[in-house]
Amino acid sequence: MGISSHEPQHHSHPFDSGSKMEETRAILARDEIIERSSSDYDKESKVWSAHKNKHPQLVARPKSIESLSRLLKLLNKTDIDFDVRCGGCGSASASGVLISMSAFDGFEFSKEEETVIIGAGQLWRHVDAKVEEFAPGYSVPGARCPYVGVGGGTLQGGVSWMSSEFGLTSDPQNMLDAQVVKMNGDVLWASQDPELLWALRGGGGRFGVVTALKLKAYKYPKTVYSGMILYPREALSALAKAVPAFADRNTDPKIAVHFYCLDMTQGAFVGKPSVPGLGLLVYDAHGEEHGRSEQGFKWALDIPGATDTTAAMSYRQVNALSDSIEAIRGETNQMMTGVVVPIVTEDLILRTWKWFDETLVWEPKLNAGTFVLIEIMQSNAFNTVKSRSATGWPRPDGRHILQLGCGALNRECTEELHRKAIKALAEGAEQILDRYSVSDCLPRDFEEFHDPVEMFGENVEKLRAIKKRVDPKNRLKGAYSI
Repeated sequence: MGISSHEPQHHSHPFDSGSKMEETRAILARDEIIERSSSDYDKESKVWSAHKNKHPQLVARPKSIESLSRLLKLLNKTDIDFDVRCGGCGSASASGVLISMSAFDGFEFSKEEETVIIGAGQLWRHVDAKVEEFAPGYSVPGARCPYVGVGGGTLQGGVSWMSSEFGLTSDPQNMLDAQVVKMNGDVLWASQDPELLWALRGGGGRFGVVTALKLKAYKYPKTVYSGMILYPREALSALAKAVPAFADRNTDPKIAVHFYCLDMTQGAFVGKPSVPGLGLLVYDAHGEEHGRSEQGFKWALDIPGATDTTAAMSYRQVNALSDSIEAIRGETNQMMTGVVVPIVTEDLILRTWKWFDETLVWEPKLNAGTFVLIEIMQSNAFNTVKSRSATGWPRPDGRHILQLGCGALNRECTEELHRKAIKALAEGAEQILDRYSVSDCLPRDFEEFHDPVEMFGENVEKLRAIKKRVDPKNRLKGAYSI
């Protein structure tokens, strides 16, 4: 996990001129091979967190199920280091072969079944646009940030603006099926193997390479009310009281809000200290009139110092509000943790911002990757399944999400600074929450302090048994070993 300097980390490649790498190239079509010298290399290999980039010797971009099957079957017989990249917020990389899934970009909508089948190599921005064009009047409970990958985001839970009403993307009522290529080259829909489908629903992935997902589509308003309400830092005290009060009284699953710091990275990129403000990203699927009313967010608009940038917009446009954050892809050494919490209180908010402030006082250079975010949701997001054993990820007993991030600009992130970021993030949730456990964390962040055995709890042994059956050589290295 750690890095030795801020320079690119080059790794030795035992197969640089070996026969197995040449054999790998030989089974791929010419336009499926991306070398380091290619103009597409950076686009197809860039990670979110820069320190996790292993600078792969070769990027393979298979364009068909058959090609991917041949590739995995061959890699299964070697010890070439490889990984599978969807292209979202993950940081999949390998010193040998990196498989880019970006060619798996299909979209099929069935109005009769009210389902979509989508290629797992896309980002959610691609799916949002296709749903808007080809399935008007419907929406899919996908990620709220358009730069999240479809495959990785879904297999690691999948939190949506629609989750308070319909549950997580990976819930059985939403993730109906998944097409998988196993390491031995076999291709199947996971519904043919119910235990595999169970594991894929939030179990951290790595049981095979998912190429497509069949998801439930819901009739949904074409226009929602959303956008930012911005505040000066002096409004923290008022917001720390108002946000928990809203969370307590709101029981409408079509209404949600995010509360977070603004301009966390802007100062860092221009060499100046960050001056973080505050912001609420509001969401009301009942529309603008309702959103501005007493039943919606009039309370937030009335807080002194509020700057209103909200409007009526489509579901796609709501998600696109965070598009600019993608500019930090590959620029920071950022780590994250998301914790499901049962209740948001004034004290929790004040402790969260205290951690943020004290972290940047302790080490100002962490301003490029340090943020706080509190997501106010309904309990349905995590409790639509009947039990903790209903899916691969045993759901925590909570309602809201506390998200913390920490990191620095890659170009100046020394090993010492990286260790400081790990320490600050690892200790953050413990400083903020009265009771913290890795078992309450979302299964999308696997930093070195996230114990996967604790995260997956009583489901670990079953997950390991399925993993051993479908990937007996453990070539798809996952959160937990077999």
